[in-house]
Amino acid sequence: MTCFKSSSRVHSSFRARLPSEFPRRIATRTRHKCRVQSGIIQYLKDPTISPILTSTLIAAGTVSFNLVAGLVTEKKRADLQLEVEQQRNFAKAQQELQSLTARYRGPLLEAVVDLENRMWHLANATSEWQTSEGIVSEQEVMYTLFNLAQFLGYVEVVRREGPREDAFLQAGNPQGSDTLATLVEGLRFVMSAASGNLVDWGDVSEPRDHPGSRTRRTGEDLIEWTPIQQYQLKVDDQLRVPRGNQRAIGALMLTTPSGSDRHYTMDFAQFCDRYTKDPVFADWLKPSHDDIINLATGDNWKGQGPFPMGRWSRVLLLQQMLIDAEDLLDPTFVRVPKARRTRLMPIEYGPLPALSEYQRKLRRLARSSTIGEYSRSLSDVSKWSKSVSSIDEAQLEAMRKRSNGQPSKTQTSRAKGKAVHESRHEM
Repeated sequence: MTCFKSSSRVHSSFRARLPSEFPRRIATRTRHKCRVQSGIIQYLKDPTISPILTSTLIAAGTVSFNLVAGLVTEKKRADLQLEVEQQRNFAKAQQELQSLTARYRGPLLEAVVDLENRMWHLANATSEWQTSEGIVSEQEVMYTLFNLAQFLGYVEVVRREGPREDAFLQAGNPQGSDTLATLVEGLRFVMSAASGNLVDWGDVSEPRDHPGSRTRRTGEDLIEWTPIQQYQLKVDDQLRVPRGNQRAIGALMLTTPSGSDRHYTMDFAQFCDRYTKDPVFADWLKPSHDDIINLATGDNWKGQGPFPMGRWSRVLLLQQMLIDAEDLLDPTFVRVPKARRTRLMPIEYGPLPALSEYQRKLRRLARSSTIGEYSRSLSDVSKWSKSVSSIDEAQLEAMRKRSNGQPSKTQTSRAKGKAVHESRHEM
């Protein structure tokens, strides 16, 4: 009744201008509204209705909460699945890199160090090259030839069995090229390129591409460009090894079959014996043997750079790139100290692709123990992916710690037991 009275108080002048039925309609609607409100209040006050309404509201709230929680769970599961995939790819990449390190990096680094040492001594004409009669020592020539052939042997191993596919297809790999493959290609180019092609790459004023990632000429450039044939005939070009010869020498040097866990080449005694007894083997190496003698007996290196092209150009370029290989394969200076990585007459060229990332991975592997750790990590990730739909936050955190290399409870207990055993043994 109060609602009716309050709503019917209309100004008299305004009410006089309205139709006679309009105030009655307003009053009727107001009374109906008040009745509905009163009915709802009475309904809620009924003791039999209140529990039903409460349970209905709780059920509706529970359904809404479950729906929201389900959406959040699906989002977390999708994020977790993505993280699992990333962990799996990371573990696989680490295992591949560890395999590469164990099978190729060590032997290749040793071959690089030995060959660089011979190039440095050859250019500096050290006394070890002379016999007591003042002539060039044939043994020094043969040992230099052996180190060149040994290096080509391990380069052939990397070419045959180096893991390239995943590296090429890896997302974010710059230039679609592997760092080690680019370095090897640069070494191959320096040894095999015709003198005109080597001059065309190196004897320029503008910044040079890395010899392992040279930019190919376009069609118009090839029409205008002609090789420097006359220049090639006049150059005293020494120590050139064509690509076919490189592969043939490398294959002949290997003593282990393809797919071996570790590859080996002939030792120096076997090499000398086969060189003197096997004419087919010697024919592949005879040009390089003669070039080494010519370099050791001809005009000495007098400090000139590799360009303009001359008799010492390949030796200087090869020595510089072998130091680059030492920097790549031994970034922590374990095998060769920094003081011994001296480039005789360096020239500037583009950097290797992803050099810092490659070195960072090698440093990380140097701090890790064995390939078994990465195998276990890969196994953990596989188990992780299979149970991704049912794991909880505690299990997730435990798996993350194991994949990041943190010791589990079992590993900790084993370490403690080992320490106790060692202490007892010392006693």
